[in-house]
This record gives sequence, C-alpha cells and structure tokens, in this order.
Amino acid sequence: MAKKIKRRPKRGHPIAILIGLHDKDAVFWRIFSETIRLHFKINRGRKRINQDKKQLFHFHEEIINTLRPIIKEGIRSVILLSPPKKEYSDELLNHIKKHHSWLLKKVDNQVVFSKIIGNQAKTQKDIYYLRTQEHFRELVEETSNQEGLLILAELTKLINKNEKFSKILYTWREIDYELKLIKQNPKLPKPKYIILTDEYLKNPKNRNKTHRILQIAKNLEINTKIIRKESEAGNIVDNFGGLICYF
Repeated sequence: MAKKIKRRPKRGHPIAILIGLHDKDAVFWRIFSETIRLHFKINRGRKRINQDKKQLFHFHEEIINTLRPIIKEGIRSVILLSPPKKEYSDELLNHIKKHHSWLLKKVDNQVVFSKIIGNQAKTQKDIYYLRTQEHFRELVEETSNQEGLLILAELTKLINKNEKFSKILYTWREIDYELKLIKQNPKLPKPKYIILTDEYLKNPKNRNKTHRILQIAKNLEINTKIIRKESEAGNIVDNFGGLICYF
C-alpha cells in the first residue's frame, strides 16, 4: 500500500511580522493568511537583566537589520510581543524613535507597529495558542488595515496631484500588459504597489490570472498588498473594483 504524502498546510498571502521579545532572545514569525511560520531567531547573548546599554543597543540593531529586507518585500505590519510586566516592546520602539525614525515617518517605508502582551512566542505551540485568542486575531487585522490605509494615502496623494507621469490601473488586463512591458524592458518604471482584496483573489474568475500577476510582480520585486475586504482599507479598494495598481 502506497504511503500517503503529507502535504504542507497552505501558506496563503503574507500579512504581518510577529516578533516575540523574550529574556534571552527575539523570535521572528511570518504571519500569513493561512498559517504562521518561524522566520528567524536572534539571541541576546545574555539575559536582559544582565545586558548593559551597549549590548542592548546591538541587540536592537540586529532586530532592525533583520527587518530591513522584510520591509523591502513590502511587509510593513509589525507586531511586538513581550511578557507581562516587561518593557521589551517599549525599549525597541524607543530605540527606533531615536536611531531609525525613518521607520515611523509618513513616507513610502513607514511601518505600522503594534504591541501585545503574551507569555512568549518561541514555539509552534505558543503560536497555536496565540491564534486561538480573539484579541490577537483582531490586532493582526487592525495592524494590517492600518498598513493598507497608509498605502492608500499614497494613492490618494497621487490622484490629487494628477501628475503627468503617474499612472493608475484598475484591471488585471492593464496590469498584465504593463508587467509584460517591464519584463521586456527592465528600465521602464515599475509600479509602487499592486493592492487587492482577499475576495478579489478568491474569485474563481480572477484567481489564475491574479496569481500569475502576483508571481510576475514578485519576480520583478514589485510590492503587493492583499487586504481583507471587510476592513476599512478593503472597502476603499473594493470601491475601485477590488484591484489597484499605481505608479
């Protein structure tokens, strides 16, 4: 009898990053629509209580350096978890305000940070428990929604400026055509973002075409964002037909 092949659970689309800040380490988790997966772990070197200012500074810098390529991918929702009665999240945010304020400024790379109190986020068992907590699910949704609103604020500025060289596309055919041109001529300007709702992605009429566009966008290093239709940002995107691409 042939063995059944264990299939890995569907990952879904990226939503946010969870960083569990603990006495001895920081553990990065990638939050997807269907699952949460371990990404990276940074050791403090010694317990927080024994760290001096210099060691704490370098620990925080390692966290920022790990975040940089993730932000470059287009993921700008970050949830910080620290244990009860600990100020690890605030320590990191104070470090960011002092040394990396670009992460908080209202520009293309602005990141939305949220905080949550929890015992730990070290193992899959910890993550499974977190996923059962309504307040955690709501925080993930709201953080992602705030990120979506930031992106849409950039789009609103573009619409209001009515710049000569700006371009906004609303159909998969238009976007597909533009991406083909960029593939043929990499020197052409790339879209800043492709934004769509989860319902648009699920629609059987769009699914294969949309997945192809998202894969091409990924290959071309173009940022994409999938937003819950029920969210505030999702409602705005849905009013445009569920799909927007802007240059």
